[in-house]
Amino acid sequence: MLFIEFLQKVFGDRFLGFFLGVTHLGGEAIYILLLSLYYWLLDPRQGRLLTLILTLSVISNIVLKNAFALPRPYVVNPAVITPEAFHTEGSFSFPSGHAQGITTFWGAIAWLHQKIWLWLVAITIIILVCLSRLYLGVHFPVDVAAGILLGIFWISVGLWLNGMIPLPNYQWWQKIGFWGLGGLVAIALPGLADLLGIFCGFLVLPSFTFTPPQDYRDKIMLGFGGLVILILSYLLLKGASLVLPPIGLVNYGRYLAIALIVTEGIPRLWQRLHPVR
Repeated sequence: MLFIEFLQKVFGDRFLGFFLGVTHLGGEAIYILLLSLYYWLLDPRQGRLLTLILTLSVISNIVLKNAFALPRPYVVNPAVITPEAFHTEGSFSFPSGHAQGITTFWGAIAWLHQKIWLWLVAITIIILVCLSRLYLGVHFPVDVAAGILLGIFWISVGLWLNGMIPLPNYQWWQKIGFWGLGGLVAIALPGLADLLGIFCGFLVLPSFTFTPPQDYRDKIMLGFGGLVILILSYLLLKGASLVLPPIGLVNYGRYLAIALIVTEGIPRLWQRLHPVR
């Protein structure tokens, strides 16, 4: 608690807007957008691997949060949080989901590409997001430290499994069965439905080979056009879910559809409009 109060005293209220913005770098929407661009423009295989590692990391975070069920700092001392920061918190405190997710995502990217400048970018983003969670009063230092360590753990596990176990390539009937099984799990565990949808959508290999464009103009066209379609689809599916029963299966179906739009829909549309010669 003393370290949180120290940070808030050092930075003062003038940094509230900055840290509120920084903390959203660890939000769902940013991950979906960045992973989609990575998949379309850089490397579909690595994009798929990154998504699966991040999804497993976040699922483990939710499980651990509910297992420990530790209160957040503002429960101990309500003075450390502002009304604006209150909206950035989730359920329990330990371990920090933002710290774990941001470490998993950016750490894995830096490790896969092994570029000094990318390591610097990754470390800077991780530090800023972790500082934001402390400054905003939604996590204790131990929560953030545990999140970072768990993020490193999932990077190690994911990269090791990637070299040891090939990701499966299902027949169409196996895909339907696999997605159906994921739906049953989502019904039983509605709190994990969105993550299960993303995981099941990315785990199954697309039924065709997609090669990202090499020309920068094509990359810009695919990136911009793909994001427009993805955002519109996301909003449409979110709107549809508002009129449907708030059950795990609905949430699972929404995120499974988003995953398939990223891995199947937009790449297929691009290849139809720009056939490889």
